[in-house]
Parts: sequence; structure tokens; C-alpha cells
Amino acid sequence: MTPDPAIRLQSVIHTLERVIIPAVDTGNLLAVEQCGVTVAQLRMLLEHLPLLTAYHGACVADLVATAQDLPEADGGPQTLAAAARLGQVLTDRAATDDDRLFYHRVGKALEDLLRAVAGDGAPGYRRAIDRAVLTFSRRQSLRSRSWFVAAGFDPKPAELPPVTELI
Repeated sequence: MTPDPAIRLQSVIHTLERVIIPAVDTGNLLAVEQCGVTVAQLRMLLEHLPLLTAYHGACVADLVATAQDLPEADGGPQTLAAAARLGQVLTDRAATDDDRLFYHRVGKALEDLLRAVAGDGAPGYRRAIDRAVLTFSRRQSLRSRSWFVAAGFDPKPAELPPVTELI
């Protein structure tokens, strides 16, 4: 039987901390720094592992709901064609059971719609699309910031809710 991925990650972290990192030349600052970065990334992976399915599911559900809630397309042929393609991608959900792949397919179709609307979308429709996508993007950005808060790069980590509240 293959050991649980969490046990395997813990074993790698243990080996790095107890064997490899102590053997690294402390004069090689880049190597010392990268050892720390590697251990931190592995710890984040260990923390994220039980949340991956829920995280991906929340991201997909939010993007799909955003795309499904868009108003009826209004504009020229580019806008109408792009809206139809987005509708087809949403309808073809059964074509993949991979949430990440589906997320990217919907995202690409929505991006294509944004580009088309910029070219020949009716002004009111353009505003509605811009507003819906910006609102989604803010939610996704908050999820992403919370997901990676342990990396220590967020300028305002104290304002972030736990990722478990966002998924």
C-alpha cells in the first residue's frame, strides 16, 4: 500500500530539516535561503492537501455561477459568438470531470467574451460584464490571498479570513 501523501510530505520535511539542511554550507546564503523556502512550501502543501478538492470546487462553482448569471448577450457578431461559445463550454461540463481543467475552459471562454464585448458589445452589456467579472475577480483574489497567506508575502495578512471560510 502506498503511504498517505501527508505522511510522505512529513517524511520529506523531516529529512530536509534533520539531515540535508544541517549539511548545507552556512556560507552559501542562497542555498540556506532556498532550503527555508523549500520547507515552507512543503509545509503549505501539507496544510493545503486536505482542502484541495474543496478549494477547487469553490473556485469552479463561483466562476460558473458568475458566467451563468450574466445577462443575455447584447451587441455585435463578435459578442454574440463569444457569448454562444461561453454557453457551449458551460453546457459541455460533462466533457471533463477535472475541476481545474473546467475552470480554465470557462475562464478562457469568459476572457474571449470580455475581448469581444470590448470590440462590439452594447454599452449596457459591457458594463454588466465588466461589473460581474470584476466582482468575481475580487472574490477569487481574496481566496487566493488567503490560500497563500502562509507564504508571508501578503501586504495585509491580518485582514484575510481563513481560507476554510471562503471555500
